[in-house]
Amino acid sequence: MLKMRYLYGVLLQILFLLHYVYCEDFNLFGEAGQAYALVVYIGHPPQKLHVLVDTGSTTLAIAAYARKDSNIYYHEGNSTTLYNSGKEVQAKYSQGTWSGQLASDFIQFPSLPSIPEVRSDLALITKSYKFFMNGSGWQGLLGLAYLPVAAWGENVVVGSWLDFLEKSVKKPMSFELKLCGTQSPVNATHYGKLTMFDDNNATEIRDFVYRTPILRKRWYEVGVLSIRLLNTTKSNNLTESLKGNKTSDFNLNTINIDNCRELNIEKSIVDSGTTSIRMPDAIFRQVVNELRNSAQVSNMLILDEFWYHGEAACWPEPQDWYLPSLAIDILSTEADNQYFTLEIPAQNFMRVITARNNTAATGTVSEFCYKLGLEAGGKETVLGYTAMEGLQVLFNRSAGWIGWKESSCGPNARVTGPFNTTKSLLYMCQLTEQLPDVNVSIKAAQWTLCAISIVAAAVLIYLLAPCIKMFFIRPLPRSQQISLSQAALVEQET
Repeated sequence: MLKMRYLYGVLLQILFLLHYVYCEDFNLFGEAGQAYALVVYIGHPPQKLHVLVDTGSTTLAIAAYARKDSNIYYHEGNSTTLYNSGKEVQAKYSQGTWSGQLASDFIQFPSLPSIPEVRSDLALITKSYKFFMNGSGWQGLLGLAYLPVAAWGENVVVGSWLDFLEKSVKKPMSFELKLCGTQSPVNATHYGKLTMFDDNNATEIRDFVYRTPILRKRWYEVGVLSIRLLNTTKSNNLTESLKGNKTSDFNLNTINIDNCRELNIEKSIVDSGTTSIRMPDAIFRQVVNELRNSAQVSNMLILDEFWYHGEAACWPEPQDWYLPSLAIDILSTEADNQYFTLEIPAQNFMRVITARNNTAATGTVSEFCYKLGLEAGGKETVLGYTAMEGLQVLFNRSAGWIGWKESSCGPNARVTGPFNTTKSLLYMCQLTEQLPDVNVSIKAAQWTLCAISIVAAAVLIYLLAPCIKMFFIRPLPRSQQISLSQAALVEQET
């Protein structure tokens, strides 16, 4: 009887997952902590591989060698259309590095039928360090950010697949991520959908009321105004009292200006290739201290190693989390004194990493393990996919904004607002004082070097003017005598 119940439960789970996988038409999949992967065909004949969809990088990078944990990789010799330049390229991420060679081949995504096959640059990874996770089901990255943060080498930059696509279709392209998380409390596999469309015919764009400007087109850098907990008496930033008004006075009574500036002191980015929500160390400690206190009030016994050191906590059954939601206040595109709020439930950041329900001779053996989806990020702020699950996020690259709306799948995340302040958030949070884009910096350096070269040449000509003048007024015969070659001088000596 026990075995029959177990088999029945497994059958229900399979039917449940099949319903979501096929009825919802998902094309993104991933195991716990491994982000969301997409199937790609590379070369002719096509080789099927899996790549992480990563808004925190730019390059399409593919493993081109067998690893200890996986023998699935791109075989150069099996593609008749591969061109390998032999030029060395490399990339460094917040976790891990790789090096390889710049190449190009035909790229196609079978789950995106409206997107044509295009020849694109790609990096063939031949060596890596802490880049591929043990047992990962993916073999590379599909970078969807801007060119200034692409992989590079000596006098070479790896082009972006998105840029090659836009050149091919002659239209600017946008993409939407619908990340649904896990579909069952007893399963750690998560699902999502990537959709792409050109900006001119995208009716979906009008559905996104809540938009934030991309402050710098390198990564997807945005203005994060605060990260705080809802329904708590202590708030490090915009208070809950503001929710009732729609208008608030932006001063030290309602916001911690130092925290607002600290969140953006290095960069604040939206990164689907990162799991957790990262925040500056001091703000992380404040948020986690409040979460820990809320858990203690709810009589939930969780050790400090879970809250502060990234260790897992396990129970014999799935957990229902009665913890406050996380609120992330983000600058709006509508006005520099307007913002909206992402409300992230505890189901998002109390992340399931293991969901086992096995039947043994002694009965049912269960283990459900969780990790905290919040991290201390030093000086940077990163909204990983933990902040995106339960929402639909549209990246409009050409117009320079990111849209947010509530999703039909996943956790019960919400978007609320808009809320107004009486003063400029750009000015108060020092969002206008960021460094210029990398490509602008390169152009400025080139012009500076050009100007210096012109000045140096002018000074050199001025100093050499007497010598040049004497050279031109010398008689012709004498000029011929001093123009003898080194070989002629040797012959004369002989």
